[in-house]
Amino acid sequence: MKNYMITKLLLSVCLVLVFTNCSSDDVAEESSKILVTDFTAADLVKMHGGSEKSWKLTEVVRPEKYKDQPNLINSACVADDTYTFSASTSPTNESIEIVEIELGETRCFETISEAERFEGKLLYVPYKLNGVEVIDTTLILNKCSIENTINGEGTKGTYTICDQDVYRLVELSENRMVFAIATYVGEYTYGFVFESVVN
Repeated sequence: MKNYMITKLLLSVCLVLVFTNCSSDDVAEESSKILVTDFTAADLVKMHGGSEKSWKLTEVVRPEKYKDQPNLINSACVADDTYTFSASTSPTNESIEIVEIELGETRCFETISEAERFEGKLLYVPYKLNGVEVIDTTLILNKCSIENTINGEGTKGTYTICDQDVYRLVELSENRMVFAIATYVGEYTYGFVFESVVN
């Protein structure tokens, strides 16, 4: 009975030490992460250069199982596209601005359609965070594949399928910008990574 009690006590102490180590490691890992926050108007100048600035979409972030879907864009097909982002035209920094998109030679939906269309908008929504005005900046990107059709009676038309991605600005520097679904900087499951165009 005495040996049983000693063994039970030693096991309990070991379990407590294991859980204490795990939780302190978890806390250290959590504290080293950078929480995503919105940017000030001064920060956003890195994105639009004061009026407008061009970027290349260099990476489409999504889970591996969706990377080769023919109806979804991928990093290879958008690498030659140019996106030009504009500053908010409102004195209150609340606006929707068109993103100018110049598509390159490589098509994203060439295996399933004859043509495609991309349209982008930036949604700027200012608010106060700890007494400082920041701007929630969201990219809305519509992507459409367009197929020419002829019905049974010989009538010609087009069949268009569109989908939309809506991602918040979560990372911004002079040369790199990320719109994604994220809680922490660098931890992205879905999103778009842009690099600035050097003129």
